[in-house]
Amino acid sequence: MTQDLITFIGRFHPLWVHLPIGFLIIAVLFKAYMALGKKPAMQEAVSFSMLLGTISALIAAVLGFLLSRSGGYDGDLLDMHLVAGWTTVIFSGIAWWVNKNELRFGKKLNYAVLGFMILALSVTGHFGGSLTHGEDYLTAFAPFGEKQEESKGRVLAKVENAEVFTDVIQPVLRSKCQSCHRPGKTKGELNLVSYETLLKGGENGPVFIAADAEKSELIRRVTLPAEHDDFMPAEGKKPLTEEEVQVLIWWISNGKADPKVSLMGADEEIIAWAKPRLNILGGEKIQALSIDTVHLKALEKMGFRVRVLSHETGALDVVLPSDAAKNQASELLKALLPIKDQIYWLSLAGTGIQDSDLSQIAQFSNLQRLRIENNPISESGISALRSLSKLESLNLNGTKVSTAGLETLAEIHSLKSLFLWNTAIEPQDKKVEKIRAAGVKVVFGS
Repeated sequence: MTQDLITFIGRFHPLWVHLPIGFLIIAVLFKAYMALGKKPAMQEAVSFSMLLGTISALIAAVLGFLLSRSGGYDGDLLDMHLVAGWTTVIFSGIAWWVNKNELRFGKKLNYAVLGFMILALSVTGHFGGSLTHGEDYLTAFAPFGEKQEESKGRVLAKVENAEVFTDVIQPVLRSKCQSCHRPGKTKGELNLVSYETLLKGGENGPVFIAADAEKSELIRRVTLPAEHDDFMPAEGKKPLTEEEVQVLIWWISNGKADPKVSLMGADEEIIAWAKPRLNILGGEKIQALSIDTVHLKALEKMGFRVRVLSHETGALDVVLPSDAAKNQASELLKALLPIKDQIYWLSLAGTGIQDSDLSQIAQFSNLQRLRIENNPISESGISALRSLSKLESLNLNGTKVSTAGLETLAEIHSLKSLFLWNTAIEPQDKKVEKIRAAGVKVVFGS
């Protein structure tokens, strides 16, 4: 039997493990009802429930053992979970036998065995929860005792005190990576709870190389295609956002993976993205724009598709499908003005917008991605977009923009991607080469 098959079968453990818990607890409840209510007829139901509990506990223990062979769990905690699990199997079997022969063994022994069985079941569940959710899963949110303030990030007196790793990257690792890379569950022998453990790396060696993000295993893993076997986070967990990846890349490349490098030394885009996520003392924390759900529903009734990119900042992705525009794109655009500062991505492809409409779009100060392909737009309209200081991606495929419009496009210094397929602009144009030299990816082709 190959390791992959063993792991495949073992992964049925979380699905199956709740069956013995249910059967054994209901058996104890039946027994209590039988004793307190003097219902001797319940004896068969108690025995049958215990038998099912014993059989399902045995299967769960076997599946758990197979799952443990996949590795990635704390050895001591895993051993305790396994021992407790097999102890539960043994006690549930004994409890079934003693209950079935209660007249022979006596009620006191029967109740004592049931008590030990429930104790073993509880201990097994506790260790299983610790393996899955961390050793502090019961007390982390308890209304008593001291809380770990790091769960909300450090409290800072001012933005200038923020450190890239401690205040920006570590919360990202905590939310996206530590479910699999923490004490008790170190997949690939990698622990990401602190800079020191991150520095140690995992079974494949170091996870980052200071000043060289391209050769860092951490960056390779989080930027692979989602379907790749090595992509992280694995197992369908929420991946890192583009901004989170960029922060990691900057920290390794420009910050040289220094745990104390200041946030104020990072790129402006990174600082702007990170500020709302900092815990600033005295209410100085930048407030996110609230999301007007009523207005969003009204937009959807008009035909817009609206997606929330970030609940923290209120950023939105807005799409107007071509079939919903119905030659009314200019009027429909006016409905977006009340939320213009929250629109980060906007798609108006094939909606029939004109040059005059771009002056409205120029008011969307936080716009990062704009798709206006397959519209009768020329360089005269494009000139209005030079005020979009955060625009990173612009799709002009299938428009009337000519070489004359390249002068305007060169003035959008935030631009990183420009799509010019099926326009009057030639790839060999000197102005195109100039834009490429400025670091913009210019794409000709589908």
